[in-house]
Amino acid sequence: MPGFADVHAKSIGKSATRAQKRAVGLARAGNHERALTQLEKLLERYPAYYPLQRDYIMVASWAKDCERVRAQYEKLTPKQQLYPKVVVPGARCIREQNRVRAAIALLEKAKSKYPRSASVRAELREARAELKSQRLTFEAGAQTESSELGSRELRLESIVYGEVNDNLHAYSRLLMVYADDPLFATGDVNRIFGGLEYIFGKTSVVGELSTDLVRPDETGIAGIIRHRPNDRWLLEAGYYTFSEDIPLRAKALNISSDQLHLGLDYHTDDYVWEWTAAANAYSFSDSNKRREWYTEVGYGFDLQEDHEQRAVLELSQSNNTLAPTVYYNPLSASTLIAGYKYYWVIDSKYKRRADEVFVWAGNYDQQGFGSNPIYGVRYQQNYEFDDISSMYWYVSWSSKVYDGNRESGINLGIRYKRALD
Repeated sequence: MPGFADVHAKSIGKSATRAQKRAVGLARAGNHERALTQLEKLLERYPAYYPLQRDYIMVASWAKDCERVRAQYEKLTPKQQLYPKVVVPGARCIREQNRVRAAIALLEKAKSKYPRSASVRAELREARAELKSQRLTFEAGAQTESSELGSRELRLESIVYGEVNDNLHAYSRLLMVYADDPLFATGDVNRIFGGLEYIFGKTSVVGELSTDLVRPDETGIAGIIRHRPNDRWLLEAGYYTFSEDIPLRAKALNISSDQLHLGLDYHTDDYVWEWTAAANAYSFSDSNKRREWYTEVGYGFDLQEDHEQRAVLELSQSNNTLAPTVYYNPLSASTLIAGYKYYWVIDSKYKRRADEVFVWAGNYDQQGFGSNPIYGVRYQQNYEFDDISSMYWYVSWSSKVYDGNRESGINLGIRYKRALD
């Protein structure tokens, strides 16, 4: 096999070789997660041993886990990246990021190096065909929400996005938010957004313009920076002159705000640990300054091919400098939640069907009203109909406390996604 002369690591021992073969055998039998876990342990000992890297990439591609494919593919040397057995899944996962031209350029290099490789030629033909019929992607969703003051809202959203070239993506989004209470109808949102995202290396910059279709004087500008140092981390910072997070109770009184946002997402290579954190700062036009932050840690203690179990811990805190107001009452409030998630795959006529349940309970502490227990449950169904369309819907119930009063309610949501020819 090509590439052994380029391997920096020493040859592994017989026991490690047997473990490698057993892992590939597990993968061929459909036990992809167990195989990847075993290969990851071997890669910890021999991180630059190409045959292990190759098998890991191949098994991750069988599992349709492009994040793992890309993470390991990036660790190969430039010469190794052109080997047919790894360039094909690597290019396929680059296409999955909507970077079709980058995948084609990589495959063309591989073809010139290995012109007799049927798999490289086939993947190159498929990538070129996709470029000719470059698709836009359409998403639409609807969901009900409840604000801190118990007011219910209906949120409708649609977005169309696509690739202009390998480094430039464009999108257009429509957001409509309507209050259930007619007293706040003057705060309804009918907002359209347009943006461009320029990608250079592991960083992207987004510029966005928006305006309200009913109140065209309510324009907004946003700038967002995203950085992916690797497939485990995503860092984001953004500034919005017109925040779409404004409660309808505030908008109904012609109160607006800008928004500064910081966020991060992290997961370990094996997805056992996941971490999300975000912080927001708002400066409302009535002089109120709101600061809030949120963090969530998830631990997967049972990750199998057909199901997953996770424990979740969430913590959030918010402060307002002006209170009470019609849209936020407490000067300070915090929430602590512990939860359990169960995700399982169901046999169906579709490409993939999976359900999930999230049960949670915790404590809400509001300044002036003490601490009170809160709890809830959420059920969700996920469908991948085929290679171009998917959908999920959910129903949730929660019991929370605000201003010392308990409020319970049911919320619903649905979202559909489809690649357009």
